Amino acid sequence: MKFINLIIISLLTFSCSNEKEIAEFEKVLGKENSETLTYLVNDFESDFLKRQYPNLDTKKAYKQFLTELSKGQTEYWKKISESSREYLEKSNLRLEIYSVPDSIWIERDPEKLTLSNNNIPMLKINRKYLMPDGTFGYSTSESSFRYKEPIDEDSIIESRKNWIDINYVGSYSRALNSISNKSDFLIDYLDIREAAGTIDPKFIAKRMLESKVDLNDYFIKRLIITEIVY
Repeated sequence: MKFINLIIISLLTFSCSNEKEIAEFEKVLGKENSETLTYLVNDFESDFLKRQYPNLDTKKAYKQFLTELSKGQTEYWKKISESSREYLEKSNLRLEIYSVPDSIWIERDPEKLTLSNNNIPMLKINRKYLMPDGTFGYSTSESSFRYKEPIDEDSIIESRKNWIDINYVGSYSRALNSISNKSDFLIDYLDIREAAGTIDPKFIAKRMLESKVDLNDYFIKRLIITEIVY
């Protein structure tokens, strides 16, 4: 009887602790953004996972998805609901999570280049993201590309339109960092994210499986959505 009582107390303590963490996360993220993220989680489960793995329950479907992804056996991005992509695209949440391309161009003026010491053109991307005060912040990156005249500028620019980066000051990053009772996986993930920026989805999937994360966990589901699915 004492053993059973201890289990019940432990479960109640864990539940209260988890609810407290969720409440703090959603407070920092904001009501509208939290609702958007919850919608994306629910849609992924009821649409994509159900279509891909109709004979598996939700937890097993998540595991199968991560397993296939970690082995490079899925092209899931082609099968994600188009309406959900548009929903995220139009939401504030996207700019809270990511720093997204606002303008892309090929710079040929040597005086406007920082990485090149010669006359080789470079690709420049100006990204925008939401600041804590609700205004837009901007950053510009510069990188090389396979340079060979004549340059097909339209094709190069089109291929970079989804080159997102992390919004380190947005409410999503702040919400993740607000979780006081972080799991070992989340601690490692945030360290890697801080140092490396965007992370290869296959790597995240592999680390989740190796860490045996709880695929019913509120935060793990949201990491799968933000760091893998979209």
